[in-house]
Amino acid sequence: MHEKAETTFIMISMNDPQNSRKYILAIDLGSGGPKVGIVDQKGRVVSSAVEHVGIKFFPNGGAEQDPHAWWQAISKAAKQVIKDANLPADVIIAVTCTSQWSVTVPVDMNGEPLMNAIHWMDSRGAPYNQAITRGIPSVQGYGLSKLLKWIRLTGMVPTQTGLDAMAHMLFIKYEHPEIYARTWKLLEPMDYINLRLSGKCVASQVTVIPMLLVDNRQQNPGDYHPWLVETSGIDKSKLPELVPNGQNIGKITPSVAEEWGLSPNTEVILGANDNQTAAIGAGAVQDYDIAVVMGSSGFLAGHVPYKKTDIFHMLTTLPSPLPGRSLFWGELGNSGKVLDSYLNNLVYGKDEFGLEQTPDDVYRRADAVVGQILPGSENVLFLPWFNPPVGPEEDRFMRGAFLNLSHKTTRAHMTRAVYEGIAFNWKWLIGPSQKFTRRKFASLRLGGGGAQSEVLAQIMADVTGITMNVLAEPRNSGVLGAALLAFYQMGMITLEEIPQKVQIARVFEPRKEYRELYDRLFKQFLAGFKQLKPVYHILNR
Repeated sequence: MHEKAETTFIMISMNDPQNSRKYILAIDLGSGGPKVGIVDQKGRVVSSAVEHVGIKFFPNGGAEQDPHAWWQAISKAAKQVIKDANLPADVIIAVTCTSQWSVTVPVDMNGEPLMNAIHWMDSRGAPYNQAITRGIPSVQGYGLSKLLKWIRLTGMVPTQTGLDAMAHMLFIKYEHPEIYARTWKLLEPMDYINLRLSGKCVASQVTVIPMLLVDNRQQNPGDYHPWLVETSGIDKSKLPELVPNGQNIGKITPSVAEEWGLSPNTEVILGANDNQTAAIGAGAVQDYDIAVVMGSSGFLAGHVPYKKTDIFHMLTTLPSPLPGRSLFWGELGNSGKVLDSYLNNLVYGKDEFGLEQTPDDVYRRADAVVGQILPGSENVLFLPWFNPPVGPEEDRFMRGAFLNLSHKTTRAHMTRAVYEGIAFNWKWLIGPSQKFTRRKFASLRLGGGGAQSEVLAQIMADVTGITMNVLAEPRNSGVLGAALLAFYQMGMITLEEIPQKVQIARVFEPRKEYRELYDRLFKQFLAGFKQLKPVYHILNR
């Protein structure tokens, strides 16, 4: 969910023996902006700060962010948490970055962005993905032989919706040829931030996953796959050098060290994307321990002992930054950003109806309103596909809707319906995910900004029928995961220690009295998707 800028910290006495510990500065760049924190070896987030970065939306599915705004927000938050932690500079031994992915930044030889970053919500590159993947015989728009080869090599395929880095790179190539010609490297956000931190332009297998250009059948293959590069049409010279996962990139640049107040000996550790670090930050490192991450987007993530892909439900396993492991990943695509858009555009719209600006405590108010309405929202249903759905059924033409409104429907009913619609979408994804993992989920770890809402956590438990274990630091799960991963990669903690360092704050059990109600409404939720599909295809094709 969108979060207002804020800072939290724990004061540390300079005489406290914990000052002999080492610390890592972790950056988590999400769709709403960066979260930055300083984390110790016990998994304590000593200080943290949040800054907001906006998304610019354009006609025909465009969505962009300003990379300069990323860096400015990161710098502001980093300087704040370093000041608040009040630690000797030499005990902050490393900085690491995790980020949103499938976001493409073209940079020149000086590392300067040549345009706004093409965001993962951007679907303008869909026609180019469709062009390189079509063939005969055709399966869901994919040429069968290409489909099978992409899945075998990467575990994924270029999306028909264009919500991946492949589509974004092709969009830049064909829609902005002058920028593409000047592009030195095409980067994912975490690799762009690492370039700003270290002055070195490198990437790894786990940071370039959404480019779909690396053979993921093995860890650290060392180079891009020739067939994937040739089929994509992307110039290999414009791709960053690949180094091993989790590599120490080098020292932080003197200018950043001086500006932020860090030691010039601070190391820059190559991180991983936010799906991977969020799972680690939730403590989901043992096989079949699954986390629900409710950020702007939403996804299921956890480790499994095999490689597998379910193209029909957009489920797959990805290379994990943990050696010899695979990360199960199920992308929802519509989660906290949907509630954010509902509140900012419909409840507090900036027009003649608006009585005030969106308040700082908007989510507290939303929780209070939802608590006044009985479960089921008097049969008002909300379809949450403000952005085209990814999983469990990709459809680039679907959109959101409220169903079953009447004269007695209020904003309160609609707001609860939004919460429940988001939960129904999660329930839909969980069904095929349980089949994929061959496990029935008795409980799930709940993290991300959305997990801060106890009202939403209870609705998630009631709708899915699954116990929700809410993390003590849900907003900082990415920060914590990035730091714990870096400590592990530096040999300072063991893999087995990670779950012990992640605390559960509250447990929400499903209430049996609402099971029948929510099962009935869920059937109509699915019917809404199926029955309205022809309408949306006509409206949005």
